[in-house]
Amino acid sequence: MGKYKVAVIGSGLMGTGIAHTFAVRDFQVDLYGHSINFRDKVLQYFHHEEKQKRLTKEEKHRILKNLKFYYMGQDYERLQECDLVIETVKEDKALKKEVLREIGPYMDERTIIGSNTSTFSITELASELQRPENMLGIHFVSPVPMMGMVEIVKGYRTDRDVVERVKEIVLSIDKNPYVVKDNPGFVFNRMLVPFLNESILLLDSGLVEGPEELDRMVMDGFNLKVGPLKLADLVGIDVIYHSMMSLYENFHDPKYRPSPALKRMVDAGYLGRKTGMGFYCYK
Repeated sequence: MGKYKVAVIGSGLMGTGIAHTFAVRDFQVDLYGHSINFRDKVLQYFHHEEKQKRLTKEEKHRILKNLKFYYMGQDYERLQECDLVIETVKEDKALKKEVLREIGPYMDERTIIGSNTSTFSITELASELQRPENMLGIHFVSPVPMMGMVEIVKGYRTDRDVVERVKEIVLSIDKNPYVVKDNPGFVFNRMLVPFLNESILLLDSGLVEGPEELDRMVMDGFNLKVGPLKLADLVGIDVIYHSMMSLYENFHDPKYRPSPALKRMVDAGYLGRKTGMGFYCYK
């Protein structure tokens, strides 16, 4: 297949990871951020990945050659040149709808729009567009460059050809596509987020001595490479909290009620690795 041109709307940890994954495979990527210094933060991320030996010098050079930076709310006319546009702003439904309304008029009739949402209805989000049949969910898992699974979420009006094209794209970046139906939390987060939340509840109850002990216990018992609390820090404490709230509001099932410790950590700004402090200290 010929290489698609991709735009990523949102330059947080997920957006940067998605841009990284496409650009290192020689896709042309336009990355949109909203803060004045977002370009510096993205470059810092790549320097850090190289320092940690998760990225070679040659790979970093290739990424930066294929990556261009633009501001959200500006330069959207460039989206007309893109085959795939991925929205990956923070997990806030109103914000996602606002972004989709803004970028919608710039879409070509064949442009695919994907949302990296982990919880919100694709059918509802797509209703903000003139061509809802061109939208689906493209749910990557953090850290994006390392994780192989991608959920492709088919909305009620998503065209089947759009699903097939995205499956082809996902395979071309060495990821594994799994097509699921549109429902709250889809499949992966319906399993993962309650698992992380229950781990946090157990830690908060004082049944184990600390996060290291709980993580070691789970890693040994389930033969995992990373424990749930370290994984929670990697995903983002705020992401887990908002995902649990979304599941709880949709299902009204007490098993989806978020741990009070999650809310305390969000209020304190302890959001995990991205802020330097979560269940572990990264400073």
